[in-house]
Amino acid sequence: MKESLFKRIARSLTPSFMVKNSLGNPQPGYQPAWTGGQDTYRPQYEGMPFTNDPERIMSAIPYEQTLMRHRQDIQKWNDALLYAESIHFPNRMELYRLYKETTMDNHLFALMNTRKNHITGSKFIVVDKNNIEIKEKTFLINKKWFHDFIDMAMDSIFYGYSLIQFEDLEGLNFTGLTLVPRQYVRQEFSLVVPTPSSQVGQNYTIDPYNKWTIGVGERRDLGLLAKAAPIVLWKKGSIISWAIYSELFGQPIRVGKLNDRDKKTHDSMANFLKNMGNAPWAVISKDDEIELIESKSSGGQSVFDKLIERCNSELAKLILGQTSTTDTKAFVGTAQVHERVMHTYNERDERFIKHIFDNQLCPLLNFHGFGLEGLSIVLEEDNELSKMDKSVIDLALLEHYDIPTDYILATYGTPVIERVGTASLTTEQITKDNQIKKEASGKNLNQP
Repeated sequence: MKESLFKRIARSLTPSFMVKNSLGNPQPGYQPAWTGGQDTYRPQYEGMPFTNDPERIMSAIPYEQTLMRHRQDIQKWNDALLYAESIHFPNRMELYRLYKETTMDNHLFALMNTRKNHITGSKFIVVDKNNIEIKEKTFLINKKWFHDFIDMAMDSIFYGYSLIQFEDLEGLNFTGLTLVPRQYVRQEFSLVVPTPSSQVGQNYTIDPYNKWTIGVGERRDLGLLAKAAPIVLWKKGSIISWAIYSELFGQPIRVGKLNDRDKKTHDSMANFLKNMGNAPWAVISKDDEIELIESKSSGGQSVFDKLIERCNSELAKLILGQTSTTDTKAFVGTAQVHERVMHTYNERDERFIKHIFDNQLCPLLNFHGFGLEGLSIVLEEDNELSKMDKSVIDLALLEHYDIPTDYILATYGTPVIERVGTASLTTEQITKDNQIKKEASGKNLNQP
């Protein structure tokens, strides 16, 4: 029987990997009945996030659809929150679409990296119950997959719940990690769904998926980006308004005045002004006037600049808890207070990642034979004082003791020249002098 036009169109629009895998073999469970089960393998879809491995939760997604960018505004932000916070039918697709635009803001992106860098830039080691490093176990985690895991886990602070899938093992080394696209995850019900609009999918907390996945974050947490999004939208609107203001009042307007009203003369003048440059222009009669009325309020462009500055400071407070560590105008006293606030945030993030290591990552690694039973993954402590701290201590010691010049050169890299009338002492000389003083003091004590 001749195939209907509808079926031919439907089959041509159906991605081939919904029916066949990368080897050209039929993929069970994803054969759409309405196409008649007919399709051919098309190699242009190679490399898409598609897997046949039944132990990987990504197999529940036939293919990943592009999360297209849309123009965003405050109303769409409000609607996205309503969809995401639904108790019975939560859907975060529009919220993640909004996040995709929000993170394009340079200042916000820098703040997120500043918050993450304390953890992602630190060294982690494996220790026993006595806090002694087990170097051979530290070597096992000092791999790319481990640093990728930390980066994805820290992203959950901003995006909310993140589902991380571990890839194949080669020895005791994972070949990589995959962040399950957030719009396909219904964490409220522990499901990965085949399409972003679906409410029915595969439970990733059951065997065998739970042996290869870790979910990071609270299930109903929307992340800090939910609060940052409206600030970024207001900031973006202010920048656009400033650009329009600069275009209107920042460039001179070229005006051509004519007595003649004939079209040929008018077109000639218009063409002349148009080719002079990009500034605004107009062709009018000598009796007409063009007037640009600027706001009478003082400030001009500073109105936009102050709004953008305020948005940046609000973003800094949201992500870092303070503004001084990112503000060049911060005063010393204020900066010190804000630095302590930043230190508090860092300690909080350390506890966050330590909890994930102890309760989720280590059990998964032990299942795969890493042998971390009774051991812990901790942040390596840096006990070395900074040069600033050392200088404060050394200045206090100088009031009562001599400090050798070779120590100053080795510690601060500053060559020291002895003062006139004084002798520059080395570490050995000072040690000998102290020993002589100590012996002399002992003799005086033994005298009757």
